[in-house]
This record gives sequence, C-alpha cells and structure tokens, in this order.
Amino acid sequence: MTVGKQLEITFGGKLQDVLSNGLKKMRPDNLYNTKFETSFGWIALEKSDRGVTRCSLPEKQESKCMEEIKGWNSKHLKTTDLFSKEIEKLRGYLEGKNYSLQDISLDVSTAPRFYKTAWAICRSIGVGRTKPYKWVAEKSGSPKASRAVGQAMANNKITLIIPCHRVIGANGNLTGFGKGKTRLDLKLELLELEKEYISKH
Repeated sequence: MTVGKQLEITFGGKLQDVLSNGLKKMRPDNLYNTKFETSFGWIALEKSDRGVTRCSLPEKQESKCMEEIKGWNSKHLKTTDLFSKEIEKLRGYLEGKNYSLQDISLDVSTAPRFYKTAWAICRSIGVGRTKPYKWVAEKSGSPKASRAVGQAMANNKITLIIPCHRVIGANGNLTGFGKGKTRLDLKLELLELEKEYISKH
C-alpha cells in the first residue's frame, strides 16, 4: 500500500483536502463545538463540514471543559445531534467496549504538511501498542526528525482520535501528552485500557 493510500484511509478519504494544499492555511467555513460526558470525564468536540478539528482530553469538571471551549473560534451547540457518531464511538472507546476510532473523519487542512504525515503515522499505531518518536520520524521519511515529531504530537488538537498517547520516549518512558503528572497518569490509563480490551478479545 502506498503512503498516499494509507493517508487517504487514515484521514477518512479526505486525501485531497489533507495533502494537496501543502502549507496553505485553510479555515473551514462552518465550525461547531459541543461537550459531552464520558466515563473518564467531560470532553469537548469541534468539527467542520469536513470532519473533527478538535477533541479535548477528558476533564473531571464540566466547568474546565467549558473554559477550553471558550478559546475556540466556533459556534457552541447545546444539543449533540451533529456529533452523535463521534460521541458514540468515543464513549464506547473509553468504556472499553471498542477501540476503533479509524472511521471518524478528520479535518486537518490548516496544519503543516509534516504534522499531517506524523499524525497519519500515529493513527496507524495499533491499539494497545506504543512506538517511540524516532519510529514515527523514520516512517515519515525523515529519520532525524524526532524533535519535529514531538512538536507534531504536542500540537495535536484531536487527542484520542489521533492517539498520541501511543507515542513514547526512546527509553520507553511516558513523555509528552501535556504538562504535569495528571496528564501522564491519563496517558498510562488509556494504554492500560487498550491492553485490557485486547486481552479480552
């Protein structure tokens, strides 16, 4: 399978939107957001007509979720009808009922080309598995770009769906995923959730 075909599958068939514009910045015409509760806490979602543009990490307090949404340049919807597919998938994932989020379409049209490539490779990492930053760099065709991969993961606004929690340090340490012990604990919890699912299926 060619890299182009893999990217097409990974980003929900939106290959032309994802890659053809290179570094050109494109802002979707219509952006909407909502929030919903999961077994891990409150999550905020944003999407355009093309696909999901943001997915926040779970917050125990609804108010913190709302604070994050306030910084987004999109219209807040009190109802979640527009996000029903994504919400169903994410709730199931966090409850350990399923692990596949591959069929959720994404809109990464405003991101730099290398970020798109790194995210696509990240999305190809199997559930319950981890890979170092260097592995992602090598797969991208730039084996010395481990630091750039780290920047791509740090700028991932579609967490969980682009599973940057599966990317770890060269020595096997859990790194990145935001600042502080709470975020690293969440990264570990997500990996353990995935491993438990795999062990049962």
